[in-house]
Amino acid sequence: MRTLSYIIGCLLLFSACRKQDDYKRFIKNGEILYTGKADSLQVHPGRNRVQLSWLLIADPKVSKSKIYWNNRRDSAVIAIKRTSGVDTIRFIIDKLEERAYGFEVFNYDKDGNISVRTEANGFVYGSLYEDALLSRALGNTEMKNGNAVIPWANIDTTGGIIGMQLQYSTSDHVLHDTIIHAEPEMQITTLPNYLSGSNFRYRTLYIPDPLAVDTFYTSFATSGIKEDVTLTYILNPGAPFVRDAVQMPGGRFGQLKDWKYNSEAGRNGTYDEIGGQGRLTLWIWDNGTITNGKIYQTFTLPPGNYKFEADISNIDNTLESTYLVVAAGNQLPDVNQMNTALGFAKIVDNNNKYASAGFSLPATTTVTVGFTGTYTSPAEQTIRVNKVLLIKDK
Repeated sequence: MRTLSYIIGCLLLFSACRKQDDYKRFIKNGEILYTGKADSLQVHPGRNRVQLSWLLIADPKVSKSKIYWNNRRDSAVIAIKRTSGVDTIRFIIDKLEERAYGFEVFNYDKDGNISVRTEANGFVYGSLYEDALLSRALGNTEMKNGNAVIPWANIDTTGGIIGMQLQYSTSDHVLHDTIIHAEPEMQITTLPNYLSGSNFRYRTLYIPDPLAVDTFYTSFATSGIKEDVTLTYILNPGAPFVRDAVQMPGGRFGQLKDWKYNSEAGRNGTYDEIGGQGRLTLWIWDNGTITNGKIYQTFTLPPGNYKFEADISNIDNTLESTYLVVAAGNQLPDVNQMNTALGFAKIVDNNNKYASAGFSLPATTTVTVGFTGTYTSPAEQTIRVNKVLLIKDK
């Protein structure tokens, strides 16, 4: 019995030793050594490219890194020169299609030992993304004290807008190109010494991701600045109007200084100093009729969008046929030819005491602005105008 127990004990000991040594079958060429892995791998998206970045922290023996993408159909090898501290590795992969990608990074030491895999996913952006971007909307741009004032619509900056690029000219005819950081609300940009009557170009800048290495742009758009150009082009615009001291020098009625008028309008006088303030007027009051009476000025405007406007003091009775008019050339059309005008507004009664005629000029054009009216019946019709305005719209 004692001999049998000894034999069983020896067998059990031999079996245990065999199990402890079984792993050596798998490392008969030596132990598997892993080098330090790529730490904190990040994908920085760009325009048909990405930048990968990662840290080398623990292993000073790392000598190269290998990157795989496109399901390992594509790869790149980077030589590494370690320093004594933590190294940041950056590598750009370009000529990529616009889509999602997965990336794998392995590190190697000089003996060929490989690290465990580090992986990260990212998106590559391109023309599909950029073509869908929207320009930031403008508010009511206008000139103030020689400066262009541009209010911007409120935005959600989490949508990727980071700024706006502006190209404009100053009054000394110097072209400026500037980028303005985007603020989400109540943002107003002032362009000092802006060139009056000129347009500016603008586009909006986006990044699709906070880690992005490229900026994307909307197409350039062109806009003007809303500007009161009345005094640049119109003489004696009113508030008050000034009498021509040579023609009808005294009394309540007279003729307007610097304005032209035909005989139909001028018969009764184009100036009325009612209430002690001079006003432009067309009128009959039991003193005959007016057929296509015209009061006007002629000048040349550069291309752009405009409004010719009138602030009307008062109207007596209902006007038969009276128009605020803008026409190309040196004359105003008759009341039955308004379809030939660049713009017009019919003035009827005191319910429309502010008249506006919009028009657009694709090229530099000589225009005539003013009033055309026919008064035959009833025998009492009057329009009195406080002032006129010429606005260059944006």
